[in-house]
This record gives sequence, structure tokens and C-alpha cells, in this order.
Amino acid sequence: MEHSLARVTSILCIPYGYTVTLWCAGAWTVTRYGLPGRFDVLLFATGAATAFLILGVVGRPHLDPEVPMRVPAIVVLNALPILAVAIVVGIPPGTVSRGAAFFASSFLATASYIVSVATLIRLVRGRPRTK
Repeated sequence: MEHSLARVTSILCIPYGYTVTLWCAGAWTVTRYGLPGRFDVLLFATGAATAFLILGVVGRPHLDPEVPMRVPAIVVLNALPILAVAIVVGIPPGTVSRGAAFFASSFLATASYIVSVATLIRLVRGRPRTK
């Protein structure tokens, strides 16, 4: 059973953390600004997709030929959503408009989660080898 648990958590560790992060960012935004309208939902999706695409383009030259890339086992202890959500929740009230808040919260949640996981991997693996 332990082997099966290890396998499943290792497969889910990164998407699990992102799901928690994005859900919390959405819940926080709804709590602060109220239920989203159709356009707000579109802005939320656009913010998350924009951050993901920007960071994907930045990292693209370093992708392995096949994904998902292998990550260090420490990533299974993924508590990084707490950090990412703290960044989103830290946006001072009134800083952005309601519409911008739906875009900004998903953008910040996505970007901070990706960067925090990437930083953890970089710290564990050390400096990348030059080709």
C-alpha cells in the first residue's frame, strides 16, 4: 500500500498544488468582490492562462523532449500553495478594480505557484549544467 501511495502522490504533487492554489485564489476573489459575472470568469481564466503561457515560453528552451519532466521527490511535500495564496491574499483592498481582480488573482496564483515549485526544484538540484 505504501508503494501505491507514493506513486499516486508523486504523480499528483504538482497538479494537486496548482488546483489548491487556483481554487483558493478564486474563492478569495469571490469573497472580496462578490460572485463573478460571465466576463469576470473569462478574466479569471485569462489571467491563469496568461501567466502559464508567459512562464511556459520562458522555460520552453529547456524542456525535455517529453513531458512531464521528472522532479525531485521533495516536491511531493508540496505545501507551496500556502505561499502562493498568501501572495494573492496580500493584495491590498482597493488596489485593483473588480474586473482586474479576477484577472490579477489567477495570474498571481499561477505565476507564484509555478515560480515557487521551480525555485524548490532549482534549490534541490543545484545549478543547471551548461551544454
